[in-house]
Amino acid sequence: MKKMIEDKIRKILKKLEIEAKDISLFVTAFTHQSFANEHKVQSNERLEYLGDAILDFLVAEYLYKKFPDYPEGKLTRIRAKYVCANANSNYARQIGLDECLLLGKGEEEQGGKSKPSLLGDLFEAFVGAVYLDSGLDAVRKLLASTVFPQIGDPESDFFFDYKSHLQEYIQAESRQGVEYVLVKETGPAHDKTFTVSVFHDKIKLGTGVGKSKKEAEQRAAQDALNKLAIK
Repeated sequence: MKKMIEDKIRKILKKLEIEAKDISLFVTAFTHQSFANEHKVQSNERLEYLGDAILDFLVAEYLYKKFPDYPEGKLTRIRAKYVCANANSNYARQIGLDECLLLGKGEEEQGGKSKPSLLGDLFEAFVGAVYLDSGLDAVRKLLASTVFPQIGDPESDFFFDYKSHLQEYIQAESRQGVEYVLVKETGPAHDKTFTVSVFHDKIKLGTGVGKSKKEAEQRAAQDALNKLAIK
C-alpha cells in the first residue's frame, strides 16, 4: 500500500515538475488526522500550519508587486479572497491532490475527499512539504501555475457558479432542468455535513458534500460538469 501511495504522489509531482528529495514528507502532507489515528502515523497538521503561513506570505508578496497603488486594506481583502478554504480546495482539485488524500474509514464514507475544508488543509500541507523539500522558490513556481493565474481582475468573481453553468448547459440540450436531492446529512446540529446529488431526467449526474446545502449543491454541479467534461 505504501508503494502504491508513493507512486500516485510521484505522478502528481511529476506533472508539477517537482522532484521530491524526501517522498515521505509528501506522504505526510496527504495524511489526514483520521487516517493518522487509525494507522498510528503522523498527520499533515504541522505541515498545514507551515504551509498556511507560507501561502499568506507569497500571495501577499505577489499582490504587493502586482498592484503597487493599492492600499493595505484592499490588498488584504484580495488576499482573503484567494487564500481561504474554498479557494485552497479549488487549487487542490485543480492539480489533483484530492486523488491521493489519505482518510480514515469514517471520514472516507462521509465524502471527505469532497469537503472544501479538508482539501483546503491538504493544499496548505502540500505547500509546506514543497517548501521543506525544495525551498521557497519551488513554492513560488507552484503558485505561479495554480494561484497567481487566478488573480486577474481583482474585482471579478473568483468562485464559479457551477449550478448556473450546469443549468444553462442542460437547458441548451433538453427542456427538462436539473433536480438537487439531499442524500444525507451527518454530524451534530451545530456542525452538519450535507451530501447532495443532482439529477437530470432521473439520471444522477454528480454528487457533492458541503457544510451547507447550498455548498453541497455547488459541489454536486461541479462534479456533474467535470463528468460531462464541461468547462
